Amino acid sequence: MSNQKKLFGLTMACLIGLTSPVFADDSKTVMPGWDENGVWELNADGKADPVSSAQMYGQMRYQGGQNARNYRHQILAGDFTCDGVLDRITGWVDLDSPEGPHFALLFVTNHGGTEQSEIRYIPFESSEQFALCLHDETAPPVLSWQENEVEFMHEVIGNDDLCNVSIRVDDFMCDAPQFFYSEDSRGADSDHWVFFRN
Repeated sequence: MSNQKKLFGLTMACLIGLTSPVFADDSKTVMPGWDENGVWELNADGKADPVSSAQMYGQMRYQGGQNARNYRHQILAGDFTCDGVLDRITGWVDLDSPEGPHFALLFVTNHGGTEQSEIRYIPFESSEQFALCLHDETAPPVLSWQENEVEFMHEVIGNDDLCNVSIRVDDFMCDAPQFFYSEDSRGADSDHWVFFRN
């Protein structure tokens, strides 16, 4: 018998074996986090999942528009809501606004097993408290985080209930705007990120 015929016979035997219902696993075992159709459920069973890159970029497009992900952007990844779960925060200079450039700051969390995302647009070169002093086309503001002492939260911020990790946006020309996470939503938009500046 030629090698070609042997190879063909072996191939057919493998195909029959693989398609046979005797060998197929037809069980409907559902793993934790997966639904009965094999699709991953975000925050299944009320447990918070870490924020994924795909989740962050999806919110970036939804909240910031279709061009947002094309801008150079900075990403912070860590626990910024004091719940022990990875959050993602991204910032970029948004040039799409007819009012001029703004620094866009997107917060994406799965705090308490619920996806939350909020965006803030911080204007440049404004005398407002909620603004950055300088727009430098060659160097955007720097996004960073800072862990604060309990005394600082009580005496300076005036709120012990906020997460003590602040998100800072620094243009190195004036005091950095800071944002702290609050479990209690505030304002008409149900915002969880509280603005603070010295």
